[in-house]
Amino acid sequence: TLADALHASGVLTRHPELRTARLSAGVWGRMAAPTRVLADGDRIEIYRPLRADPKEQRRRRAARRR
Repeated sequence: TLADALHASGVLTRHPELRTARLSAGVWGRMAAPTRVLADGDRIEIYRPLRADPKEQRRRRAARRR
């Protein structure tokens, strides 16, 4: 399963901040439940919340250029 693969990879041990945060993960760019059964060659992705809103950041950069 997705959860088994994350634990087996050791990523949660190397990055303990991922364990404390609510972890969102997916397979090939689509959100997936931790119970999802993986196929050979699936790419697992870990999603974290954005630090800043991208639209707001662009507005600030544009305002500084003016």
